[in-house]
Amino acid sequence: MKNPTDALYEEAEPSSDEDISKTRRKKNSTELQKMGEELLSLNKKQLEQIEVSEPLLAALREYQRIPPRHEARRRQLQYIGKLMRASDHELIRAALEKLHTPDRQQVRRSQEIERWGEQLSQGDTNDIEAFVDAFPLAERQELRQLLRRFQHLSVKESTDNEFSADNEQARAARRRIFDYVKSCMP
Repeated sequence: MKNPTDALYEEAEPSSDEDISKTRRKKNSTELQKMGEELLSLNKKQLEQIEVSEPLLAALREYQRIPPRHEARRRQLQYIGKLMRASDHELIRAALEKLHTPDRQQVRRSQEIERWGEQLSQGDTNDIEAFVDAFPLAERQELRQLLRRFQHLSVKESTDNEFSADNEQARAARRRIFDYVKSCMP
């Protein structure tokens, strides 16, 4: 049999911050502190996309200035959590989720860059022509030079069975092809 006073406690919902249990307040504070840590992992450009208050932004910059393995970092992180409570943390949480979720259009573009880069690095002249036709910003001569450089280094790499500077140069040349493909795509 249920005690009648238990029903009173079950139905009563907290009406203000004072009615929330200490455990719940601590959990909320820890969640906001972790969100502050996520803000610290963002670069400057990403941080500009999120609307944060000036004091919070200053606290984030101060944290970056403090040397690692220092007690002041822990205290600063707690301060960031305190500032997060005063800010619109739901708006910040939504902005963080948006930053961490890639846009479908960006995913498709990345896949197309990867496909063209692989196709071009195989070295077929028909692929070069198809790429230049598909993307007007592409310059045939520059693309051929990049491909020639990559093919020269990859042939040299396959004859050497050692890991050497040539291996690194071949990777860098391949990366330049992919960067060029990326720069030509809208």
